[in-house]
Amino acid sequence: MMLTLPKKSFNLLNKKLLSLLMAFMAPVMSFAQAASDVIQPPQEFDPSSWNWMNILICSLILLIVLVIARAFDIGSLAEKITGKKIVNPNKVNGIVGIVVLILGFVGVWYEMKYHGKFLLLWDAASEHGAELDSMFMWTFGFTFFVFILTEFLLFFFMIRYYYREDRKAEYFFHNNKLEIVWTIVPAIVLTFLVLRGFNVWTKITQTPNDKAEEIEVFAYQFGWKARYAGEDKQLGENSFVMISGTNPLGLAVEDEADKLKASLQTEIDELKAKLASAADSTTAWRSALNKMESTGLSNTYVTEYNALREKVMDAESGAYTRQMEKEIKRKETNIKRVDAFKSKPEVFNKSAYDDRVTTEIVLVKNKPYMFRFRARDVIHSAYMPEFRAQMNCVPGMSTVFPFTPIKTTAEARKAKGNDKFDYYLYCNKICGAAHYNMKIKITVVGSEAEYQTWLAAQAKMVAPPVEAAPAAPATDSTAVTPAVAVN
Repeated sequence: MMLTLPKKSFNLLNKKLLSLLMAFMAPVMSFAQAASDVIQPPQEFDPSSWNWMNILICSLILLIVLVIARAFDIGSLAEKITGKKIVNPNKVNGIVGIVVLILGFVGVWYEMKYHGKFLLLWDAASEHGAELDSMFMWTFGFTFFVFILTEFLLFFFMIRYYYREDRKAEYFFHNNKLEIVWTIVPAIVLTFLVLRGFNVWTKITQTPNDKAEEIEVFAYQFGWKARYAGEDKQLGENSFVMISGTNPLGLAVEDEADKLKASLQTEIDELKAKLASAADSTTAWRSALNKMESTGLSNTYVTEYNALREKVMDAESGAYTRQMEKEIKRKETNIKRVDAFKSKPEVFNKSAYDDRVTTEIVLVKNKPYMFRFRARDVIHSAYMPEFRAQMNCVPGMSTVFPFTPIKTTAEARKAKGNDKFDYYLYCNKICGAAHYNMKIKITVVGSEAEYQTWLAAQAKMVAPPVEAAPAAPATDSTAVTPAVAVN
């Protein structure tokens, strides 16, 4: 098979020259980047700190390449005018291809040698993380091999079969063997990767053993709270209908249910009072608006005037009363939901009273856990990169993710050479303006005793109800107290 190149077109040549530039600049820019072990945080805009020498070198290289490209364009124009062949672009393409191939492999070698560790995460800190990393390496290995082979063949054929006047290209309409090879081989590779991934995913999502401790992680804009079971080793029930200012996690606590109902009823009564006096309020607002317009205060207090004008328009159009009626109906529905939830005796079993709510997660090495995720407002995503774990947090439902930590925080700090390193749980969904600040620290300790000491210091969610002491038995006033002899 022979490949031909256009005789008088130099667009491809220019592209090759730009490719040469990019391949040459890769190691240059790598030298410009500090080959440090720690990724530096973004710096302030300070041109005085820039490496102007590297910038100047790259600029000169770019200028030289552009000049060479322009020279070939001039040569092509001169060839058209004189009718004489000035340069053979095909030989130039071959030489450029060899140079680009060599520089490309040099750049790949340099990046892998000095910055290769940035291609992968650190060693996984969870039991299933090692399998995920292995699966990733298999996928990366296949992809990298195909990339290298493809690039090598691309340049090889360009150099081996460049156009010559004494060479005639051959055309193949179809090749069954080639079709079979490039269909079966990728199918086998993809089947292997898919089955491997399915097997790993099945292991991750399987129900853990009975020894797994359940921890609830609650997401909200913009933070996290973790809930641990108390002395009864059982997390209390919860519901989104129970969420209030004093019960942000919506736990099944009778006192909180009664307070929520009372608060909703108070708000309903206030709305009904406003609804009953809506006509009088509309008249008063209209009078105040007319007064502002007649006295010229509308030009002085523009913001207040516009707010009052909008209120009057809503009141006179009926939107004001309709909104209050809608809000009353919504709050009455919430009361019915609370009553329906409270009517379940198995839910209000007082298991939530001794639960601990914390702003930090503490785990024990080699101990299985079941994380139960909930969200209050929007969809969040719990992301723990070192543990190779991620799960969406959806309002109104619970999602679970089991895993076992295998490396303590102290061990991770020693391995990374960073005494200030900590595990964190992040939000991996853009959930609002303060999304960047949504994280909660995870500490992995080496013993159960350390964990129990920390847990005992955490405050309980609510104080359990105090049961009245049994009444003292009634005394008989007519009874005679026996005499006691005194020595």
